[in-house]
Amino acid sequence: MGWSLLIRNGTVVDGSGAPGYAADVAVEGDRIVAIERRLVGEARRTIDAAGFTVAPGFIDIHSHSDLFYLGCPAAESKLRQGVTTEVVGMCSFSPAPVHPARKAVTAAWIGEIGSRLAVEWETFGQYLERLRQAKPSINIVHFVGHGALRLAALGPENRPPSAGEQQAMERLLDEALEAGAFGFSTGLVYPPSAYAATVELVALAKSMARRGGLYFSHIRGEAATLEAAIDEAIQIGEGAGVSVQIAHIKASGRENWNKMDAALRKVSDARARGLDVHADVYPYTAGSTKMANLLPAWVHDGGNARLLDRLTDGAARRRLVEECAAGGEAWRSVNGSLGWGDIMIATCSRPEREGLRLSELAARMRKPAAEAMLDLLLEEEGQVAMVVFSQAEENVAKALAHPHVMIGSDSIGLSVGPGPHRGKPHPRMYGTFPRVLGHYTRERRLFSVETAINKMTGMPAAKLRLNHRGLIRTGWAADLTLFDPKTVKDEATYADPHRHPTGIPYVIVNGQVVVDNGVMKPLPAGRVLTA
Repeated sequence: MGWSLLIRNGTVVDGSGAPGYAADVAVEGDRIVAIERRLVGEARRTIDAAGFTVAPGFIDIHSHSDLFYLGCPAAESKLRQGVTTEVVGMCSFSPAPVHPARKAVTAAWIGEIGSRLAVEWETFGQYLERLRQAKPSINIVHFVGHGALRLAALGPENRPPSAGEQQAMERLLDEALEAGAFGFSTGLVYPPSAYAATVELVALAKSMARRGGLYFSHIRGEAATLEAAIDEAIQIGEGAGVSVQIAHIKASGRENWNKMDAALRKVSDARARGLDVHADVYPYTAGSTKMANLLPAWVHDGGNARLLDRLTDGAARRRLVEECAAGGEAWRSVNGSLGWGDIMIATCSRPEREGLRLSELAARMRKPAAEAMLDLLLEEEGQVAMVVFSQAEENVAKALAHPHVMIGSDSIGLSVGPGPHRGKPHPRMYGTFPRVLGHYTRERRLFSVETAINKMTGMPAAKLRLNHRGLIRTGWAADLTLFDPKTVKDEATYADPHRHPTGIPYVIVNGQVVVDNGVMKPLPAGRVLTA
């Protein structure tokens, strides 16, 4: 009896961190069924992998594609990087649950980071069923966002929950876990998640501990408050008895670059105490988020409509500029002090502005940069994405090399070209994983290819407790990526981000070849995985 797929003559790097070895890999249906130095047998399809590394499909441990799957289920820009599984529902954002009376509020909140979802569900289970109906090409691991829980239970107000509202959040979290969520995430710089005190988060985490839920956190600050924010994340995990993941660990703002060693040491020290704490990182010195996040929390109180009202209020604008403008040359925020040339418009409604730095926009508008930014946000109803250049290359390398830090793109999966998302999005949407393999592994020799692949496969799979995924093993899921270690390279740049990488000719999801000799085949091969 023949196999459905046979991969011959490759070098298998199995995801465990062990040295690579020459072997053939046979697939039948959606499973790996044989791994031998030389397999004898017939297959309906044979791929000659001579010169290629055969790795488990990469797991993007921190992604935001859930905001775009319904319009872009192929997630092409991720699959062509070798990613076969994405972890979504991050940074407190998830499309569910939704209070029936607050669907418009939730849609506007989601829209702040670029999505235009028609919210047609209420429960997390209903949303996951809608996601299955979209027939994604990629596997999906979903968390529920704390922001969504808070909006559903008490709305966008900046206040502590009542006892009943806390219980409502815990009930909604339990319903999401029952439906298949792997845990909950926070984005403690993003309202309404930013309004939560530590005690609220510990109580939520405790409520899911019996189910083994995971706590993933965009911590309360990555700049001046970096160390205290990591302490809080660890405190929540320790107090509740749950596993912790610190999202896109970084030291943001030049004045905070010297904090990176201490931040990474906190992860190591917590693990030395027996706590299950990890972090993830993307391999770039720039980050990306919504531009409205540059505004302090009081501006967001009450939701996007109230934010826009404040931007039209002269007194509120003066207060904003007095609080945040640093001598007119920079802006102080949770991201640290940023020069106007460090902030680039990624997407907005006017293509001629996309790719401009705020310093350039201010010159065009002939007004101070702070006023130009506030006018832009008002004109775009708060829905502007930005790229922020705020990190040190040395710190990015330190985080990548840390033994308990894995790789996450912090981005979405797009189709190439104009597709569903034009503009100048962060190149990590197209280049994260090949950049690690090409720039940091082959060129900089920061670590071995086996270590790099472990950070992308076996390590995140173990963190998520995925069943039979993340390693190349007989009987395990046939999620596989084939790449050329001599040529793999990210091609996306800040100026020209919509470019797929080179050197990744084949990507296989659940036994189906979705990237075939460099050509995308948007098959419904993916699955919504459940905890």
